[in-house]
Amino acid sequence: MKLNMKSITALALSVTFSLAADEANVSEPQTQKSNAEVRLQAAIDNFTKLVPIPIVTIEEAPLPNMVQVVTEKGVFYATKDGKYIVAGNIHEAKEGLPNLTKARLAKENGKKIAKLKDSFITYKAENETSEIVVFYDTSCPYCTKFHNEVKDFNSAGVTVHYAAWPRQGVYNPKNKSQYTGAYYKLENVWCADNQKAALDAAAHRANVPRSTCENTIPEQFALGLSLGVSGTPAIFSIDGQLVQRGYAPVDELVKNIREVN
Repeated sequence: MKLNMKSITALALSVTFSLAADEANVSEPQTQKSNAEVRLQAAIDNFTKLVPIPIVTIEEAPLPNMVQVVTEKGVFYATKDGKYIVAGNIHEAKEGLPNLTKARLAKENGKKIAKLKDSFITYKAENETSEIVVFYDTSCPYCTKFHNEVKDFNSAGVTVHYAAWPRQGVYNPKNKSQYTGAYYKLENVWCADNQKAALDAAAHRANVPRSTCENTIPEQFALGLSLGVSGTPAIFSIDGQLVQRGYAPVDELVKNIREVN
């Protein structure tokens, strides 16, 4: 969701916490609250100027006197007076040091994944205990290596969802009206009558007949970019937490999946 400045300000002023409550008693004049709201609006204006990234939402931060700014590129923190912006992880001071920033970002990532889940190619585990999303390209040798072991993942209770991620990008950088070769190869798979058979064939370097259709490959590619994917395979939990960048043996990867879940 992309918000304009007016919407961002309105949202910021309607979050559950209140600057006025922090800085003024209810018995104090209304002007105190108005001044606090003006300072908050100025802080948000300053943030959007300095960090020109589309904002998803603004909410109360885990730390006092700060706002949590959830953007399409990550979670930031800003002091209520707008003087300081913090980029980093906040950990709760208890056993295990839970990463609150990572958990908040995963919540947004999970929403993005859920919107496109039906357009992934899925190899479902019979006794499912977890699900992963694997960003996949037909030209990627380690993607092939991973796919050759997909039955082992299924046997371990892991359902595998493949998301199309053309490593050359979706559009030709020299001609934005043309698709890349990587896109066309993935389109052949995603538009095939039998997607799994086409993906299996592509993984074994067999010929996959040309197919075209309306598809969400550009959206799947954009999803990968928003999650920080820069190469394939890139593996995430179904709720958007990074499990592994690149290939890993089944036992190691399953262990990583269990730790994330």
